[in-house]
Amino acid sequence: MTYVVIGAVGVGGVLLLLLVIWSGQQMLRNPSSGSAGMDGLGGFADVFDPGRARADQDLKSKDHESEVMPSAEGKDRPAEIDHVTMKATIRMPRVSPGRPQPPKD
Repeated sequence: MTYVVIGAVGVGGVLLLLLVIWSGQQMLRNPSSGSAGMDGLGGFADVFDPGRARADQDLKSKDHESEVMPSAEGKDRPAEIDHVTMKATIRMPRVSPGRPQPPKD
């Protein structure tokens, strides 16, 4: 009877070890699919690498940012910001040098 219990515990331990190794390999191969497990271990990252944790929080907060400028309609937008190339284009109205333009209402 004792040998049966020891054998069952041994087989169960080996199966558990194989399950842990297999799930670890899956997490390494597909890091985005196992995000729930990574969030559960996120506390360790805060303790052992606080700079990385702050950087991750900062990147997550960028998703909730909005533009400061109010959006204009049509092609009358005075400034356009290209977020990919990080360039701003500002259009100035063309004014003849000798005559000032009257204000538009």
